[in-house]
Amino acid sequence: MITDKRLTNYLFIVEGVGAVFVGVFLAAYLGGLFYTPQTTVLHSDWTWTFRIPLFIFGGIFAELALVAIVLAALNKN
Repeated sequence: MITDKRLTNYLFIVEGVGAVFVGVFLAAYLGGLFYTPQTTVLHSDWTWTFRIPLFIFGGIFAELALVAIVLAALNKN
């Protein structure tokens, strides 16, 4: 079984990746608010600045969250 310390470390990693994902998404969103013209949405733009980090961190975050759900189901006491 998984020890509490290892589970806590794993959940901190999930939290950290989620925080990075939200930070990049928020930077793209807020950057788009001050960009001219106002119809530009930076997180949906095909430039590498925001799209690739969002894709990478979003994918990692989704996988880690799914593993956390499976671990929670397996460690149900």
